[in-house]
Amino acid sequence: MKQFLFLIVMLAITFKSLSVLLVGPVPLERDSLGYWQLSTLVMQGDIFMMEAPIAYRTPLYPWFLATLRTAAEKDAIWLITLTQSLLYICTVWIAANLALKITKLPNAKLITACCLLPAVSAIQYTAAILSETLFIWLLLLHLTAVLHYTQNPSTGRAVWSATTFSLTVLTKPIAIMLWLAHLFLLIFYIARRRNIKALKQSNFYKVSHAAASIMVLACMISPWLIRNYLLFDKPVLTEFVGRNLWIVTFQGGSGSGLPYPETTASYELRRRVQQNQEEASPRPTWTVSNQLVASGLNDAQTDQIMRKVAFEAIADHRLDFAKKALRRCINFWRSPHTDLLAQGRNTTTFAPQNSWANPSKSIEWLLSHRVSQSVAGNTFLASMAVISLITLVRNKATTPGALWLGIIFAYFSIITGFLEIPDYRYRMIVEPLVGTTIGSGIAVLLSKRLLTAVAV
Repeated sequence: MKQFLFLIVMLAITFKSLSVLLVGPVPLERDSLGYWQLSTLVMQGDIFMMEAPIAYRTPLYPWFLATLRTAAEKDAIWLITLTQSLLYICTVWIAANLALKITKLPNAKLITACCLLPAVSAIQYTAAILSETLFIWLLLLHLTAVLHYTQNPSTGRAVWSATTFSLTVLTKPIAIMLWLAHLFLLIFYIARRRNIKALKQSNFYKVSHAAASIMVLACMISPWLIRNYLLFDKPVLTEFVGRNLWIVTFQGGSGSGLPYPETTASYELRRRVQQNQEEASPRPTWTVSNQLVASGLNDAQTDQIMRKVAFEAIADHRLDFAKKALRRCINFWRSPHTDLLAQGRNTTTFAPQNSWANPSKSIEWLLSHRVSQSVAGNTFLASMAVISLITLVRNKATTPGALWLGIIFAYFSIITGFLEIPDYRYRMIVEPLVGTTIGSGIAVLLSKRLLTAVAV
């Protein structure tokens, strides 16, 4: 019966996802247009995009787009958005199964799916040429692989964990330090097993597992590091921290709004962007970035000088920056999703691709009543996640999984808070995990109530 109900919920999510998709694709603008142009280079044979000497992109999403565009030709937009819609549905399925894996309670799978049933904002991104949908699916796939490995280690599971990690960071490098959360989970399980007599003599985690994982990581990531070394004389995955810091350091509002520092690097930057020394307010991020590139710096050098100036400004105003950063970390969970993507508009931007536009009043109503647009609604969901985490931590069987999820939440909120202005697009990354957490917490509470009823 539970499996049947789970299937019904998944069918409802599938119907909802496809209904949103049918409204139309999101126009090719800004980041979407950039990804599209990079995929065009890949299709032309420039697999490592050497003709686009930028250091702020990773290659997997352009490769993903190029593969689907090659397969579908003029119907590529249909295939890309449909594939992304299916990836979203798979993400919900993985999130539900992750709850089952953490709690070992069959109810957790169904409850998690039900928790994610009302979600609608993230589905819009399946109709956009943006990497979020692919990244979230890969992230959930990776977390499942890590959990499987820590609970039942083997060389194959170690290799799969490393493979999914590589694919995740090659899509979005924000996940690069996520191994710290996994290390905690690994140490927790090692400590727990040493306390069990039957397992004391067992060598669960072998050096060969780590060696195999490192080899996989090296094989998968090193080609992109070599590409960046050839272009920028530096073997890095990306160079974008400088632009991120520029936003949160110098922008007003949620940013720190700091003035330029009185340093050599600051004077050099202003000279290159031809900004007067009397002009105290720093210019917008991409204005500065584009002017630095125009002055003769390459993309990596541009990011490096912006990072240096931002760090120097922060060093002069540590407390002001820390206060705003802490506020952004909190607002990561509360910031409202105010602007919907423009689905089905300006479809001519896809020419000569086949496109579509099917306005739907029911979908428009659903989107207009989304929870993510409400600060109160977002705060309520965050509070539910915290309560659920506490419930899972107090339950001995789910303690390691709960602490692991808590570290993952802290990781994304802190990284985003220190490097970005809060936005739903960044919080969307952890939305399925919030569903996993709340679904798991409710399942544990229900199991305790049932056990109490039986005992009575």
